[in-house]
Amino acid sequence: MIDSSKRLVELMEFRSLMGLNVSSNDVKRIWGRRFFKNESKKTEKELANTHVENKIKIAKAGISKLLLFDWVKFIGVSGSVAAGFAKEEDDIDLFIVVKNNCMWLYRGIISLRNIFHRKIRTKKDFDVKDKLCINLISEERGVEFSSDIFNFHELMYLKPIYNEKYLSYIYWRNEWLRSDYGIKKELTQTKISSTKNVSIFFSLFNSLAFFLQLFFMIISNHNPEVERLKNNSRNGRIEFFSTKHKEKVVSNYLKRFKSIN
Repeated sequence: MIDSSKRLVELMEFRSLMGLNVSSNDVKRIWGRRFFKNESKKTEKELANTHVENKIKIAKAGISKLLLFDWVKFIGVSGSVAAGFAKEEDDIDLFIVVKNNCMWLYRGIISLRNIFHRKIRTKKDFDVKDKLCINLISEERGVEFSSDIFNFHELMYLKPIYNEKYLSYIYWRNEWLRSDYGIKKELTQTKISSTKNVSIFFSLFNSLAFFLQLFFMIISNHNPEVERLKNNSRNGRIEFFSTKHKEKVVSNYLKRFKSIN
């Protein structure tokens, strides 16, 4: 049986590394009101951050720049904004889910459109304040993540800004959220099912888009992590966030709070 009280302590300790707490609303949202009644003394008031509120409004205003045909299934704000510690000069990390076998076509087209509106962060941007940063594009087949405190925190604090109901489908696909962390059942209940794959012909264009973009990254000195891009692409994801950041955060967490792991 999952000890949800221990999981709450782990989440509190993990967020404390960012100077954040776990609010009563967080506990109710993740584990339910009944659990909160027993654990209410551990929680604190939610910390207000005007930068977070403003950046979420900016992200919502930029949704039209991110939609393409009927490909986009979900858009959520992630990273520092979603966690609650965003600073004024920060960009806005986004978590985007698209239909299967179209993520590289999607990325290529919105990158071309960005030439005209400049709302999306690029490698050349020095001032990234309020820029939309596409940290992760996942096809529907790629929304399953490994079970660890970092991913638990990322998923639980993800802020939906497009097709909010889809978040329950993501939670449902990650069964470990229930089995390992004991989140309330309601969060994983969904009537959504994965859409059918696009045609083989369309899939070939997606593969071509991948190789063209990889070639562009190489010749423009973007220093892409080629093997990581290839491996993630096979699994239905495009990741541009630094893996070193996750390793550092988890390492600091384990060193500081080893006694509860």
